[in-house]
Amino acid sequence: MNKPLVNALKAMAVLVTITAVCVALLTVCNMFFPTYEPVLDAKTASLINGICPTGQTDEAAFADGYIVILSETDIGVELNKFNKDNKTRKGVALAVYKQVKGDNVGAYIIESRASGRDGNVVILTAYVGDKIVGATVKKQGESYWNKLPEDLFSYLEGSDAYGTPNLGDLVGKTGATISLGAINRAVDISNALYKQICEVNAA
Repeated sequence: MNKPLVNALKAMAVLVTITAVCVALLTVCNMFFPTYEPVLDAKTASLINGICPTGQTDEAAFADGYIVILSETDIGVELNKFNKDNKTRKGVALAVYKQVKGDNVGAYIIESRASGRDGNVVILTAYVGDKIVGATVKKQGESYWNKLPEDLFSYLEGSDAYGTPNLGDLVGKTGATISLGAINRAVDISNALYKQICEVNAA
């Protein structure tokens, strides 16, 4: 067997081995670090009830179906396609909820994610008409989180549901610029999705 052929076979064997190792590592990662799947559980319902009140206790709002999670068919938007089309916003829309009974019937609540300083920040943003009525954090692990104002999300209340938020201008210097930017991007992608949902359902 000539030397070039031997070298080519060795290179191919190395590539096959590397591919096999990568596939094995991805499989293990998926087993121990599964993809985040939004669900409407009691905790999420409680957070939603806090920013978009149903007029019921958290327990009743959850147990009696005041809030529901919507499918892509319900909203008329395919989330994967939406996220690809809006990747320049550097956030990802994860799920859409709706209040179907209670004080804010018809309100949409969008769950979104953006990268912060120490990982992902997941935000819930509630909409009634053309306004944001509330927002809150669902998940975060930011080490500088305590540098953000306690009333941070109140700055968003009453703001344009279709606009691009700028919490940096509203809040000023915080000492947690990256974390604040992540929140801003998460709300921005939520606003973009809400606008598209409104346009699709108005057509």
